[in-house]
Amino acid sequence: MAKKKRPFFAHYAKILRNEFKGYDSKAFLNDVTAGITVGAVALPLALAFGAASVDAEHAAIGIAGGLITAIIAGIVSGLLGGGSFQISGPTGAMAVILGTIVSGTYGLQGMFMATFISGLILLAAGLLRLGRFVQFIPKPVVTGFTSGIALVIAIGQLGNAFGVDASGEGTVGKVMGFISNIGDTDFKAVLITVIVILLMAFFPKKLSKYVPGSLVAIIAATLITAVFKLDVRTIGNIPGSLINSETLDIRSVDLPMLSSIS
Repeated sequence: MAKKKRPFFAHYAKILRNEFKGYDSKAFLNDVTAGITVGAVALPLALAFGAASVDAEHAAIGIAGGLITAIIAGIVSGLLGGGSFQISGPTGAMAVILGTIVSGTYGLQGMFMATFISGLILLAAGLLRLGRFVQFIPKPVVTGFTSGIALVIAIGQLGNAFGVDASGEGTVGKVMGFISNIGDTDFKAVLITVIVILLMAFFPKKLSKYVPGSLVAIIAATLITAVFKLDVRTIGNIPGSLINSETLDIRSVDLPMLSSIS
């Protein structure tokens, strides 16, 4: 006789009871500490990847989007994640892909649509339990993909690091744009870049247990810029609302554009 499946919410409630069995104030304080630490690590990542996912014109929207999605993803994955141990947070892969879409001919609407479709695909993959096939992907493929993403992100930030215009079509175009304008290097921007890199690379491990070096680097660089009134490029005003003026409008979807993105 086939075993009758429990309703989803009943099964979910049982999992929660088992998860919090023996849960006390000490465990709660440990979880709060862990949450603060993870949030502190995710904050600079969300800022960086949010900025990298759009062009300079839409940097503020990218920053706001990075922060909002990092918050929402953490809540959703924590409540609905199927694994006992799971990792959720900003990643560089989508930043590179979305940055190419925005800086190209598709703009923000193209980015919104691409993100929306990718979410639907991920939902479908989860329902079909396709995650099991990840084990068949060769490790060199994953390593090469990750290294390539890191290289593309680094090249995309050369202009910001040196305070020059490094715009161009594609990665090669950005490199050529950077080389052609290297003579206009802003050494104040280079100084801030070096300070951030050094703090992140040599931040004491003992202190990193309490506060991540990346967050300290961002705070230190911001304070130095403000105190010494350094004239360097900044992110600008970040939208103060979860609902921005530019959002996905399903009714105005351009089907030819949609097919060209895919």
